[in-house]
Amino acid sequence: MVPGAVLRRPRQQAARCVRRLAELLRGAADGIRDPDVDRTLALLQDARATDRLVRELQLAAEEGLSVTASSPFRRRHRSGVRQVADLIEPLDRAIRTTRVLVRRVAVAAYQGEPVPTGHAEVCAELAQVCELIAEAWETGREPAGARERLLDVGERTAHLERTRALSAEVLLGQERSLVVDLLQLVGLGRLEATDTLPPMDP
Repeated sequence: MVPGAVLRRPRQQAARCVRRLAELLRGAADGIRDPDVDRTLALLQDARATDRLVRELQLAAEEGLSVTASSPFRRRHRSGVRQVADLIEPLDRAIRTTRVLVRRVAVAAYQGEPVPTGHAEVCAELAQVCELIAEAWETGREPAGARERLLDVGERTAHLERTRALSAEVLLGQERSLVVDLLQLVGLGRLEATDTLPPMDP
């Protein structure tokens, strides 16, 4: 009998990845509100260590798929493991997007560039959605309400205060990209997710 933990691990690891995104986004929100250089540089160092989370997720998914293929008693779990395996690519993109976002928060702090507080609110809201997704995945449920909240955040990004500061404009682009990445985690295709974003105010 193959331990059930092997089949639970991919979903648990996916939830762990999304919780890490939430932590980084909360840190980014704090860094925008209070641009402490040392703290934002430490956050950037943490963000750079996220690659291993995706590698661990890939290994867990491969192990789970192998188990469901080799054990007739576990084949009914294959679709669930495959669903998690299909999350690897958008999760990887979300992590990379968040890393760039965190790097820009650190650059803004280091260079003393002002960033409108609306960006902190967007990051904080995205962190809450990530927590919602992680909790649902950990308990084997669908993340109810996550899609609607992401669509709302996407709408808000279209109306954020615009400035001439490069960091603020880069952050805006990364926040909108992250909305697209996260929408794919809750069932939308890439083009469909992109199409949900309204045009930005001039």
